[in-house]
Amino acid sequence: MKKILALVLAALMVLSMVACTTTETPSGNNGGNNGGNNGTPANKEFTIKVWTPTEDQAEGNSWLAAMEKRFEELHPEYTITWDNSTMGEGDAGNAVIADVTASADVFMFANDQLGKLIQAGGLSKLVGDFAAQVKADNGDFMINTVTHTDDAVYGFPVTNNTWFLYYNTDVFSAEDVKSLDTMLTKGKVYLPFGTGWTAGCIFLGTGCSLFGDTGRDASVGMDFAGQKGYTAAKKMIELVNNSNVMTGGMDVSVLKNGEVGATFSGSWDAAGLKEALGDKLGVAMLPKFTADGTEYQMTAMSGSKCVGVNPNSNSVEGKQLVCTEFAAFLASEEAQLARYTMRGVIPAHKNLKTNEDVAADPIAQAEIDTINNASVIQSALPEMGNYWGPVETFGKNVIAKDVDLTNYEKAVDDLNNLLNNPGL
Repeated sequence: MKKILALVLAALMVLSMVACTTTETPSGNNGGNNGGNNGTPANKEFTIKVWTPTEDQAEGNSWLAAMEKRFEELHPEYTITWDNSTMGEGDAGNAVIADVTASADVFMFANDQLGKLIQAGGLSKLVGDFAAQVKADNGDFMINTVTHTDDAVYGFPVTNNTWFLYYNTDVFSAEDVKSLDTMLTKGKVYLPFGTGWTAGCIFLGTGCSLFGDTGRDASVGMDFAGQKGYTAAKKMIELVNNSNVMTGGMDVSVLKNGEVGATFSGSWDAAGLKEALGDKLGVAMLPKFTADGTEYQMTAMSGSKCVGVNPNSNSVEGKQLVCTEFAAFLASEEAQLARYTMRGVIPAHKNLKTNEDVAADPIAQAEIDTINNASVIQSALPEMGNYWGPVETFGKNVIAKDVDLTNYEKAVDDLNNLLNNPGL
């Protein structure tokens, strides 16, 4: 009798473990491939709320509508009602956090929002085949942009997010734009020292760092202290005092109207610049610069724009799985190529880096080169929120010449303290 009871208890324990595993690690199907889905839900009808940027839902040329139709073709087992609304990737994080339960089931967001979304319970951890898809489809840099401090993955990268150099080829040659110092002997350059995202480019170039090599080590903080910070500040002061430098927030109008021969921005401004400059438009990764006799690489913060799933989307049994399948499809090679073809959004998928059209696109190559050779990961830690205000203020103070060669060391010391001790 005891042996029979023991066998029954053992069988119940095994069944319990299987049930837990099925609930916590649903198996995906790597985007659009029919098959390989071990968790097909019993329910077949779902309403899915989706947030993407306005441009993805443009009337008459909607990438999102095309992808939803394609997903339905790949999954005839589901009947889906789509509830689409527009939301920019930069705004999605705050919108989700404001009301997690009422937010979209599937939404696009910039990866620097990842930490606060997780804190608020607004972003699902990807497991099983879904996490495997992210790791199979992306290089290490992109994987790191959606990996949190628990080493788990929380989003599907769909495009890169960084900035690089645009220039007028009548003013600068392809050789000139390798060096900022050379450029300033030949024409005017606009430097974006007036925004938090871009003002740190000289500091990061001289060796200042954000939460270690991976951007995920909160214990090491942000290191702008000492000689590396002083060298950067002195270079910024030197640049602002150069008659061939204009500076402020990120601005492409000054290149369009001919006030400068070069400026900095991202792929989102490519179409307007192509229209304005035509064949005279050149693009390149960020240039190098010389400070205190040493050459450094001007360095951007780079990340990804991703698609994520709200963990509160399981209002109907099985809906969470279907939402994650759809998010995975939006990040698939097929969907990213369609978005590039329809909207010019440069894909993150590693297979598409060698796509014939992407490889021949100078905008895409400038972005990829900057990410690979002239950037650090934009941290998604919640502590990154302490960065933006102080660095932007420092840049604006340099522009206003309130930080100069008489006080720059104290200004850098104060900046480093503010970055690591918010509330001072």
